[in-house]
Amino acid sequence: MGRATPEIWFINLQRARERRALMEVQAASHGIALNRFAAVEAAGIDAAAFRRLSRQWERPMTRPELAAFLSHRALWEKAAERPEGLIVLEDDTVFSAHFAEAAGKAAAGGAELVNLESFGRRKFFRRGRIQTMGRFRLAELLRDKAGAGAYWLSPRGARLLLDRAESHAAPADAFIFGVCRPKSAQLEPAVTMQVHLLAARGFDVGLTTETSIQLPRQHLPLAPGNLGYIARRLGTQMRLGLVQMRRLADAEFRPALVDEEAFRAVLPISRKALDARLAAYAAEDQSVS
Repeated sequence: MGRATPEIWFINLQRARERRALMEVQAASHGIALNRFAAVEAAGIDAAAFRRLSRQWERPMTRPELAAFLSHRALWEKAAERPEGLIVLEDDTVFSAHFAEAAGKAAAGGAELVNLESFGRRKFFRRGRIQTMGRFRLAELLRDKAGAGAYWLSPRGARLLLDRAESHAAPADAFIFGVCRPKSAQLEPAVTMQVHLLAARGFDVGLTTETSIQLPRQHLPLAPGNLGYIARRLGTQMRLGLVQMRRLADAEFRPALVDEEAFRAVLPISRKALDARLAAYAAEDQSVS
C-alpha cells in the first residue's frame, strides 16, 4: 500500500482575511484540501508567559515572533499524532504548479523534516546525498538557514521539536533549524515561495503582504543583563563555524533550486476569486451577527 498524503494545515490570524483567501483560492485551484489553524494572537499571550518564553533565545523575542512560534508548536502536536506526519504552511505561501504532487512525496525519503520552500538564502547541503523521485529530488541538509513557511514534519520530528520546546523557545525557523536541528532534507525544485519573495523576483502574485516578524533587529549591547543572550549567540556561531569547515569535505553552500516556470504557470492568482472569497467571509459574519 502507498503512503497516505499528509494533512495540510495553514496558520492564519482571524483578522488576516486576504491571506486566508490566498490559501483557500489556491487550494481550490490545485484540488487539495487545506485545514486552517487559528493563529495564536500576540496580544493574547499573558505577561508571565511572555516574560518567561521570550528570553530563551539569542535576543529578546517580540510578541509576534512568540505568537508564531506557539502556533507552529500547536501544529507539531498534531503532527506527532499522525502516522503520515503533517504539512505546515504559513499564510503567505504561494504554491507552484507542482505543489499537490510534491505533498504526496515529501515523506518518502525518511527525513524527520522536509523543507518545501525556497527562502532565497543559501543553506548547507550534504554533497552527494540526493534521492530522485520523478520530477523532484530530496537533498539532505546539514544545516538550514531560515524560513518556516512550508515544511512536512514526521511524527518523530514533531516529538523532537516538542521535547526541546519544553525548555526552549525561539522564532519558529531558528528553533527548528538552529535550536533543535531534526534530520532534514530539501525538496527540489522548491514548490512554494512566500509572496514578498516572489514579488522581489518580479512576479505579479495578485496581492501583496507585509510582516513584522522578519524586520531586522538591533544588536544587543555588551551588558551584564545580555550575557545569556550573547552566550547563546556565540554557541550558534561556533556550530555554524563547524558546518562551514565541512565545505572542505562534504558540504556545499547554495540556495535551494527553484523552477520559476512552475510559479509562472499559476500566477497571478485571480483577483476575482480572492474578492469572491472575501465576500463570502463577510456574508458569514453577517449571518452570525
